[in-house]
Amino acid sequence: MQVSDFMEKLAKQTSSPAARTFSRPNRKIEKLSLNHPANLGRYQVIPFVSDVTDFPFVSGSVKQINIPRKNVDQSGNVNQYNAWIHIPSAGFYQMKDMSGRTVSSLTTEDEKLLSTASSLWDELYTELDGKNNWAAVKDLVRRRNYTLFTGYCLNFWKYGSADPRVPDRQNFSALFMITTKSFTSSIEENISNKSLMEGSQDWIDKVYNNDLKNRDGFLLFSVNKDRDRAGFTSSAQHEYGKSQMLSQVEISQEDFDAGMNDPVSLFLGWQASNQDADKPFGTRRLFNAALIKEAVDYMASMLAAVRGAKAAGTSVEEAIALTNQTAFDSAQTVTDTQGNPVGTADIAAKNTDPFHTPASSRVDPVTGAPVGSGNSAGFGGFGTAATNPFNAAPSFGAPAGESSSEGLPF
Repeated sequence: MQVSDFMEKLAKQTSSPAARTFSRPNRKIEKLSLNHPANLGRYQVIPFVSDVTDFPFVSGSVKQINIPRKNVDQSGNVNQYNAWIHIPSAGFYQMKDMSGRTVSSLTTEDEKLLSTASSLWDELYTELDGKNNWAAVKDLVRRRNYTLFTGYCLNFWKYGSADPRVPDRQNFSALFMITTKSFTSSIEENISNKSLMEGSQDWIDKVYNNDLKNRDGFLLFSVNKDRDRAGFTSSAQHEYGKSQMLSQVEISQEDFDAGMNDPVSLFLGWQASNQDADKPFGTRRLFNAALIKEAVDYMASMLAAVRGAKAAGTSVEEAIALTNQTAFDSAQTVTDTQGNPVGTADIAAKNTDPFHTPASSRVDPVTGAPVGSGNSAGFGGFGTAATNPFNAAPSFGAPAGESSSEGLPF
């Protein structure tokens, strides 16, 4: 990873909000949404770099629509459920070509379909007056600006812990999904300040790389509620020259092979196309045309129903409910990649709303299913109050429970 390239990409993200094989498809990497109250706090993380962009962070806008679907349980009973479908900006769909260049993975038809989905979402949001009517539309449409990155979390100090000097969790691999706009700005500011003190930026590669052991540095960051306004605050601090402290840390090859080098693939999870599932991460075409087409059809029907209700002077809420019921009735039964019916328990686990996935869950990057706590013991007592170099109490923000503008659908 070139340091100059790293800084150029970081500058672009702060100014504009917006290969190994998958040999073990059953491996688990947690998906942590850092606008969920249970996930607020301070993290000590060894970050990884995307093989697609040669950069740790992926930032951009994602529109979401909550559409009706159905599945079949083990007894053959049909069950209805809803799924939040991601409509990312085109920049999320990148890949490495055969020459190693980072290129768009979208075909011309893919781009047209994605543009249609995005435009329909905008029309529906406008028709529902989402910005001024958030409470009424929050279960149907929403939009978030994400910063995604993967890392191995050495220690996590939860917001509001009884003893903030003692980590609440240690040693787990995760995809971090951050919606606060200040996160990459805090990263850039700390890099700038540290580089000024050090006299160069050569240290960046010691923190940001894909080595599984013998690491020399880490990222310490926090995301918490803002004390003064709706939203979140964040801070970031880089540390290196810690090879002795990190000498016992070795990240699992299996975790890495499950997608630590491709945060977008982990973020999309089951919503990514499986046509390239046998290819290395970073070289896959992730765009799921069938799923986006399903979202387009649903949004077109919903938009027509809402406009019709307004023109007739009838209830918009009833029109939405009727459209949902019609969508349920016509929805195809969901099956797995082998064509087998998916059980109710599986669908419940495949929660496409990561903002309400329990913080302790570990999530299969393919199915999206939580599979246990994954909370392992600390290595040699690292991170305890006695040995952790950041044993001072973190400076947390306002209590959980306040609304966040960065969690609203606009």
